[in-house]
Amino acid sequence: MEKLHQEGKRFVNESGKEVILQGINVLQRGRENNHFYPDFDKAFPYFQRMGFNLLRFGIFWDAVEPAPGVIDQEYLKKVKRYVDLAETYGIYIMLDMHQDLFAQKFIDGAPDWACLDEGLPHPENSSIWFEAYLSSDAIIRAADNFWANKPASDGVGLLDHYEHMWEEIASVFADCTNVIGLEPMNEPFMGSVARNAFGEATMNAMQKNPGFSLTDPSTYQPQEVAEFMGTVAQRFLVWDQTVLMDFYRRIQRAIQKSSDLPIITGGNIYCSTDLPTGIGRLDGISQIYAPHGYDSVVDSDRYENYSKDNVERLYAHKKEAQEQLGLPTIAAEWGAFPSKDFTNDLIRFMNGIVERNLWGSAYCEYHPEKENDPNFKSLCRAYPRETAGELISYHYDEAKDLFTVCYQAEGGKESQFFVPFIPAEVRSDLPIHTEWIHVTEEACIACVTVLESGKTTISFSK
Repeated sequence: MEKLHQEGKRFVNESGKEVILQGINVLQRGRENNHFYPDFDKAFPYFQRMGFNLLRFGIFWDAVEPAPGVIDQEYLKKVKRYVDLAETYGIYIMLDMHQDLFAQKFIDGAPDWACLDEGLPHPENSSIWFEAYLSSDAIIRAADNFWANKPASDGVGLLDHYEHMWEEIASVFADCTNVIGLEPMNEPFMGSVARNAFGEATMNAMQKNPGFSLTDPSTYQPQEVAEFMGTVAQRFLVWDQTVLMDFYRRIQRAIQKSSDLPIITGGNIYCSTDLPTGIGRLDGISQIYAPHGYDSVVDSDRYENYSKDNVERLYAHKKEAQEQLGLPTIAAEWGAFPSKDFTNDLIRFMNGIVERNLWGSAYCEYHPEKENDPNFKSLCRAYPRETAGELISYHYDEAKDLFTVCYQAEGGKESQFFVPFIPAEVRSDLPIHTEWIHVTEEACIACVTVLESGKTTISFSK
């Protein structure tokens, strides 16, 4: 596979073609099978059928460093085997050091030896799993101790351990041409800063309105909520700009000892909501912006209240952040939808946002049962995989089996478009030559050479 590099806000391959990345998260959180799905090799034909050219592949601290200073090279070798297998299927990889609720002890992430929770209590019955970020004294203390670089049992600081671990990871994957970047930590959690920020915002709101309760909309006015979230956002921006950016620079130092792989920065845990990010540009390393975004009903049973307006607004803010950063962007986590009659509609809605922004995309997440679930068929969408020229826009109308792409074409060079149907008609503003690579009986890669340079719109219809 051709290695990707960055030109402004675009991914470009070694042939100079603009690349759009489309795929899915793979996150086996459980310790069983050492964080690998059984027979995971068999999933790759499914990824190929869906047209995916990207996996955000989760790795886990407790698997990489099961004991202080002990790196499990066999685990990393197996991860590399899947990375190599992905390359044979034309799939790029984001390597994501994943955590949820900080540690494997609670869901996944840090090994037990690095979870310095000091025996504080952890609630066992949160109605939604992520509520424990604020309700668990144990998680908050463990996170605080991590960011403070408190020593583990061997006397070495937790951040120092983490940095050394990334040195080892970067050296293993340095020569993998399909690894597009390394993500130091999924959704970093700031510990007591979060609880204190929400507490301060609540106190300020109650001074003006003693009956204020964020969980009860009948007790507040919209302006009160705006002021509340403004206080929280300001505290988190400061944390991003100081602690989180220092952390990214530390991991940058570890990566660059053996590798020139880019670093992936996505934002803190609360940046998957409508809160702004305080991350900035890193000096001396390629960087990818990989925001997450979910509606407030995620992981609940309230999808009848899903707000497309809220999600549009949320991703408009992510677009503003991209413009400020000037980085290529992948919507690295979205969805987490249940398998319902409405699921494909919500996927198509998000596909539209990704299209308009010319972003990469990784749905969250793959499970083996998805392979035969028709409620997720809209994850298979038409998109420009490699565009010989500057991509201007594209759109896939699934209902009409119509795919349209507009770009400033470089004459005589081939572009490749994944199309989830076999086109009966292809129209273009400029003369073209088209060949087909059949992925399945119902999908193909259209290899299109525009014979003259210039702006062109090409449409594929069934």
